[in-house]
Amino acid sequence: MRVGNKKYPSKIKAEVEKALSHYPELRNVPIHFRWGIFTQHSFMLAQPKVPTLFRPKERREYQIIMRKKFFLKNKKVPNNRVPSDVMIGWLGHELGHVLDYKLRGSWDLAWFGVLYYFSKSFLKKAEITADRNAVEHGLIKELVVSKEFGRNPAFFPWRYIKKLNSLYPSIEDVKTWEESFRANNEQNT
Repeated sequence: MRVGNKKYPSKIKAEVEKALSHYPELRNVPIHFRWGIFTQHSFMLAQPKVPTLFRPKERREYQIIMRKKFFLKNKKVPNNRVPSDVMIGWLGHELGHVLDYKLRGSWDLAWFGVLYYFSKSFLKKAEITADRNAVEHGLIKELVVSKEFGRNPAFFPWRYIKKLNSLYPSIEDVKTWEESFRANNEQNT
């Protein structure tokens, strides 16, 4: 389905719209949420659409690719569907990447892609930025729920959980960010 400059599967309409509602600065940014297959060992992937990479920032388009089989046909989770809050947390994280990409020039974004793929320390910084963006945009509850879900051995092998722990901020770190973010907001009001 298409709503303005956003396109997404109707089966996850509520989750996409809830995550997007926390990012008003992405209102005019074309984003295509779609099912797809990709080689990385992930369940979601945010990236600029290749044909638009070298357009001016304001005219760039993005996509968030998701593995349908994991989200909607997953026998390991109740009702074969990942819980809504988990999906919103993951979408909020991916939108945090889009927000980061939106601020970068074309060559900076291309270099970002190279470093993301080849440098573990850069990859970790990029994931921290996406999570911080989600926290700063009010998705703390959903982000924490998604992190707890992603680290649950009932749903994921230990190898995957170890990968998450090595590349992504811990649940405790995210909760600490929320506390400092709230304190800063209270100070500024």
